[in-house]
Amino acid sequence: LLFQALVFSWDGTVSLMNTATSQIVYCFSTPPSHAVASPWQPVFTVDSVNWCLLLQGDKQQQADSLAQSRASHSTIFIFDFNSYPLKEAFPKEPESPLKSLQNLPWIERCNVFLHDRQQSLLGLREQLPEYWCRLQAQAAAMDKERQKLKGQKKP
Repeated sequence: LLFQALVFSWDGTVSLMNTATSQIVYCFSTPPSHAVASPWQPVFTVDSVNWCLLLQGDKQQQADSLAQSRASHSTIFIFDFNSYPLKEAFPKEPESPLKSLQNLPWIERCNVFLHDRQQSLLGLREQLPEYWCRLQAQAAAMDKERQKLKGQKKP
């Protein structure tokens, strides 16, 4: 389960949102001399090993230098998530059963899946008599309605 999303706004701001609560946890800002490169198609990557955000920022250009190449004025900014109090903003993820299964050999994984399937079938077997009784009651009600309609059609 992921509880975080990077939000790129049209005004060039970059925010980290806790999607479980829809609250902005942190705003990443480039220096005033730079703006987020193409906020509608941002150039960024999240390094999950070092837990940081790499974000391209373009140098703010003067009106008379707009014809110059933007690529020569780009800078990569690194935001180290460990430097911010972000861990407190997100709930701890419970250990997922699927994550723990990834460490098991294939035969043991299959045994776990078969056991889960057997348990779900046992639950279905317990519900089967109730479903059968409801089906019989509905069929009897439909038969009564059909007989009633047949009786009305005979003048």
